[in-house]
Amino acid sequence: MNHTLKTSISIGFAATLLTPALWAQNKHKNVLFLMADDFNYWAKCIGYQDAAYTPNIDALAAKGVLFTEAHCSSPVCNPSRNALWSGFRASTTGIEGNADGYVREVAGFANIVTMNQYFMDNGYFTYGAGKLYHSGSMGDVTTDPTHWSQLNTAASGCGGSATITWTNPGWTTMTYKVGGALATTNCNDVTLANNVVALLKGYDKSANKDKPFFIGCGVFRPHLPWNCPKDFWDMVTGEIKIPKGYMAGDLADIGESPESSHTEAVKAGKWLEAIHVYLANCALADYNIGLMIKALETTQYKDNTIICFMGDHGWHLGEKEKWGKNTLYDEANHTTLIIYDPSAKGNGQKCTKVVSLQDLYPTLVELCGLPPKTDIEGRSLAPVLNVPDRNDWDWPVYMRYGGTDYIKTNDWRYIGGSKNQLYNMKNDPYEFTNLLYGSQASNYTAVRSRLIQQMDSITTIGQELKAKLLAGYTYKPANKSVPGLIEAENYDEGANRLTYYDKSTTNTGGANYRSRDAVDIEITNDAAGAFCITGIQDGEWLQYSINDYLPGEYTAQFRVSNSSGSEQKLKVLLNDTVVAEVIIPTTAVNEWTTAKASGIKLNENDRYVLKLAMAGNGFKINNMNWTQTTDADGIKVINDGRDRFITSPVVTDRILKMDLTAANMVLKADFYDMKGRCIKTDYLYGEMNVEYPLDQLFTQGTYIIKFDDTDRQHTEKFVVSK
Repeated sequence: MNHTLKTSISIGFAATLLTPALWAQNKHKNVLFLMADDFNYWAKCIGYQDAAYTPNIDALAAKGVLFTEAHCSSPVCNPSRNALWSGFRASTTGIEGNADGYVREVAGFANIVTMNQYFMDNGYFTYGAGKLYHSGSMGDVTTDPTHWSQLNTAASGCGGSATITWTNPGWTTMTYKVGGALATTNCNDVTLANNVVALLKGYDKSANKDKPFFIGCGVFRPHLPWNCPKDFWDMVTGEIKIPKGYMAGDLADIGESPESSHTEAVKAGKWLEAIHVYLANCALADYNIGLMIKALETTQYKDNTIICFMGDHGWHLGEKEKWGKNTLYDEANHTTLIIYDPSAKGNGQKCTKVVSLQDLYPTLVELCGLPPKTDIEGRSLAPVLNVPDRNDWDWPVYMRYGGTDYIKTNDWRYIGGSKNQLYNMKNDPYEFTNLLYGSQASNYTAVRSRLIQQMDSITTIGQELKAKLLAGYTYKPANKSVPGLIEAENYDEGANRLTYYDKSTTNTGGANYRSRDAVDIEITNDAAGAFCITGIQDGEWLQYSINDYLPGEYTAQFRVSNSSGSEQKLKVLLNDTVVAEVIIPTTAVNEWTTAKASGIKLNENDRYVLKLAMAGNGFKINNMNWTQTTDADGIKVINDGRDRFITSPVVTDRILKMDLTAANMVLKADFYDMKGRCIKTDYLYGEMNVEYPLDQLFTQGTYIIKFDDTDRQHTEKFVVSK
């Protein structure tokens, strides 16, 4: 068969929308679209890990078509999900990592028609809940919020307690807490599932009852941290085994070393326990998927609704001596996919042919009888749903991550570029033997060349689509302004950052001020966990320097505790001129309130000195946040008291190092130059340490970065020295 002639789409004619009258005639099918984050191909029905406990997913597989060889377009959340919903591969959009942003922010892609938008435009009621796009909850700009009929903006995930706990010292993001009973109060995934249950059961009485529905829900588990109620740990009763895809010494022919995530798990004797916890979290995902499917089965829509369940990519649990995703190997790209179409002739069977999540957009469009969507990438799986193991289905799966292209066919898997690896998937499904290693490589020149041709053919299609999108595209910079930056919001013992006025002390030079290390710092057990300044009394003051700001009107916001028994007054001075007086209300001991001083105007000066003067019995201040009230981009907070993200403010090797382990799973990062121009926006992957390469936009100088992980916003600066 001539693989080089295969393409993924046809291009050239536009889709038309259906009128309400046509809806009544065609009785279009509904869609229940279900996702589980980081759910690899360990569902019990696939048979890779015998101890897996996924009865609801198994029941769906027995009812529909189980794709045992389903693969993502890129092995991390953001690119996989952007590709799925947009219809464009990672190689086309350039989104091939979690920090590469949202598809509508890519030049030329602002006005594409996403899958949810296409269904809504064609008369469907579309509902989105949980993690469908990269954000952990719907409503953020990165979740395509204006192209859903209704959004559930509640968070996803699940809490845990201390019955079974561990944090991997080789990868501190790999942590788990198992304990407690199932409760919606600490398990957002269950709450989301029950919201969908209520929607399904009440749909026939809703205002949208005359419309077909596309209901999407993404549960967060088994994504890290692996927190779940102990009920689900107890459900996993089978023997936990080392994964079939593990082989000692497997890395010799690919020139890699075991990762610390694996070596530390082995050293601590936690390998099998960690697998058990992952399976427990898969069982939690299965429970929630079951809630929604069982609810559908009680409604009048059960025989006219397509159910699709998928994981967004794979996950290593020791294979290749790695844990997690973010790799080029099959374990990180191989996931679970089940499609139940009530009218499919292949229901109850397995498809062992390779397929891609990229295929879901055109598949669901065809199954629902919508006009073909021809200007996207992917191939409809409708023929396979009727004949799951048809001999003529030999379309390759093309993937891209971190600048490397790779491909999988029914027989081969090739990783291109400098990696240069080839595996015979029929004889070596777990990639133990790299056929391009050593003298045997010459035996596979023809196979390698054919696979490269296939990748080039698929890439060309994407680039042609991109060229059409870029035709007539004009870049218009966003109207954003840089936030003000106030120096020294957090105070460490010994940092010597703060000038402190003390009326009772006279230095030898005659001035009643001194620079002190601790400034009477104490650690509190306050919920924010920050350092607090205390012991500031009547007539004393704190001094801040302000630089790196835009002219405009600002608000200074203070987090304060006043247990003196009466209201206190705080004077705010700018260059020794009183610009505001703030009344500090009383609080209980170690309780906090917020006070604001508004209307502080900064002009073109290079530097200002801001003083906080106490008048009264004194009180504690925990942080001062500096807000430019005229900022059009909604910047609200400079620092909220938690640790900063940037580990070193001076960048010398063009790698900005950030500790994002305490952040949510995704952060939006806006980079500003000192003229207030937003020069770049990226999305960073939280829950881990990140080394961010600075591109040519960052010349020598000072920059400000605004972080936003939906729970908080704050701003930091860094300096590129060369």
